[in-house]
Amino acid sequence: MYFTTHRLMENNIFVIISLAGIPYLFSLNGDFVFDDSEAILKNKDVYSESWIEPFYHDFWGTNIYSNESHKSYRPLTILSFKLNCLLNRGVLSAFQFKITNAVLHVMCCVIIWITYRIILNKIKFSSCKESASNIAYLATLLFCIHPIHVEAICGIVGRADLLAAITFFSSFLMYDKAMRDTYFSCLYLIFAILFAGLSMLFKENGITVLGFCVIYELIMNIQAKERNKSGIFQGFFGNIIFNFKSSLRVLCLVVSIVIMLYLRWFIMREKPIFKHTDNPAAFNPDFFTRVASYNYIYFINSLLFVWPYWLCYDWSMGCIPLIKEYTDIRIMFVILLYCFGCMGLLSVFNGRNRMQTKRLIILAFSLVIIPFLPASNMLFPVGFVIAERILYIPSAGYCLLVAIGFHKILQRRPLNISRNIMMVVYLFLILVYAIRSYQRSFEWQTEYKLFTSGLIVCPLNAKVHYNVAKVADANGNMTWAMNEYKIAIRLYPEYYQAMNNLANLLKNKRQFVDAEFYLRKAISLKEDFPAAWMNLGIVLASVKNFEESEKAYQNALKYRKHYPDCHYNLGNLYLELNKTNMAVEHWFRAIQLNPKHNSAWTNLLALLDNTDQIDKALKLIPQALQELPESPSVVFAIANIYGKIDEYSEAERHFLKSIQLFGQYIKPIHYSNLGVLYHRWKKYDMAETMYKKALEIQPNFQSARKNLESLKKLRLRIKL
Repeated sequence: MYFTTHRLMENNIFVIISLAGIPYLFSLNGDFVFDDSEAILKNKDVYSESWIEPFYHDFWGTNIYSNESHKSYRPLTILSFKLNCLLNRGVLSAFQFKITNAVLHVMCCVIIWITYRIILNKIKFSSCKESASNIAYLATLLFCIHPIHVEAICGIVGRADLLAAITFFSSFLMYDKAMRDTYFSCLYLIFAILFAGLSMLFKENGITVLGFCVIYELIMNIQAKERNKSGIFQGFFGNIIFNFKSSLRVLCLVVSIVIMLYLRWFIMREKPIFKHTDNPAAFNPDFFTRVASYNYIYFINSLLFVWPYWLCYDWSMGCIPLIKEYTDIRIMFVILLYCFGCMGLLSVFNGRNRMQTKRLIILAFSLVIIPFLPASNMLFPVGFVIAERILYIPSAGYCLLVAIGFHKILQRRPLNISRNIMMVVYLFLILVYAIRSYQRSFEWQTEYKLFTSGLIVCPLNAKVHYNVAKVADANGNMTWAMNEYKIAIRLYPEYYQAMNNLANLLKNKRQFVDAEFYLRKAISLKEDFPAAWMNLGIVLASVKNFEESEKAYQNALKYRKHYPDCHYNLGNLYLELNKTNMAVEHWFRAIQLNPKHNSAWTNLLALLDNTDQIDKALKLIPQALQELPESPSVVFAIANIYGKIDEYSEAERHFLKSIQLFGQYIKPIHYSNLGVLYHRWKKYDMAETMYKKALEIQPNFQSARKNLESLKKLRLRIKL
């Protein structure tokens, strides 16, 4: 039954495609979440017309040579985002982006299946080709639904890992063909190197495929001791036999690695600058703390492979406390990890294991370790503690190890019934992983679900509480948001962004004293924090401290010269001080920096109307309508201007449009002003209707009530 079941599954690629896609179908109707906002929604490289700019910027749209850049150079991934945008006629659709990721995952699963088959058949792991094919198939099924992949698939920025994986394994397949003694081996080697280069341009760890190919070349050239005694290198396994072609291929790989790393460094020019909160262990001066913490992080990564229950979108800012003492109980887990590694080495050096088994174990471990090296902090510090999407390629090695172990267990079971039980156990594992993948993909639908799920896994992570506070604020739950911001500040007392956001909520609740306290504390931690300076200006203006408010705004503009919101608020301050010319000047500046600044347009047009600068206002109306044709406040301001110059038809058209655009947010003044227009236009019945509608919304709205009484007196005089 064991082999029959496998034959039915192995001959049906539809099972792989279905298993790779089904757990993620329910997340396709989700939103752009977490890093998607910075990498896609706010990244001008995605929706700009230029297809060259991504090659000068990092993954987040910042100039690669800037000190603020994270130096993540992935231009080809950005081009794939641009292609999504282009195919959707310039509209950024989360559904289209997500379904593209799901399709790429399915493609990667098929390529990995081919890779497993080639490795197993070339190593001749089993004398029975069907058995080798079964191992490849079982490993692929595990890879299809492993929950560690959810972040790479459901998080759109994870496309970098998907594309890097596809080209990673494509490079390996090309190299495998190059190892065969054919006329086109040189061409295949070139393609292998080119695919490696493409993989690196999708994501940096793609270059590690060349290191894996070096290991593959060495392993494939090992001959057993008893079969060959003339090798160049005598080792534990036997002799490593190198001919001229093998040596030349390895040399090409090594040279390619050096050249690509040099080009990557040339583009980067300097190491990225990360914050202490991104990777606390890297900034700790104590050698023991760094080494122990790094090794514990390796254990957590390994644990996520085996039991991916504790999954979190962000593991920074205290999520994993540092190991500072020799007596820390977590050191036992580090020892456990290395014991497992030693067991792996023993299985390689165990004389009872066949050469084919040793080769396969080495390759599987290499596929786990080599792609993980760039994220290990061994070569250079990275900007994260744990990133689940980084484990996408290494998980292929883990899945192969599990399938090998499962096969070894089956070999030791003499009865078919035992084999059938083991098969049920393996299928149950796949079912559990599939359910967990579905559950996790559901959490990646929206930021609210994603951020709140992080509270369970990383309650000590200040950033998780900060993000939960943001979504709580967006959902109108100010009390919850304020509590979460306070927890974030308690966990990380230097969290100036949380202080700024908390101050904004306090400002909205008119708790100006507390708001000023948090803003000044945020500025003391980061003096060049323009948003905090601007918000401090708003708070000080609210308590009539205009002089200090103006200084705060000027400081904000000092640290961010092109700051439209600050110019808008400074204009409001000057209006309060009755400096109308300066108010107009700053509102103009806000519009120049952001032509779609709704509030600046509204205030500017209203002020020009109130100060009888009608000619200037009329010149601005076409531009305002071009930039914000559907803004109810702008259209309403324009209606008032046309009404003042007795352009009744134009005024009526804009009043009616603004009322329609305001919808449920309509206010009595909108109906009242239209009533005044009809009143002056001598359409008294319509004027009366508008005044009454205004009073229906707010019965004590005095201007509408007075105008209605005036209208009644006028109509009475007309009758007399």
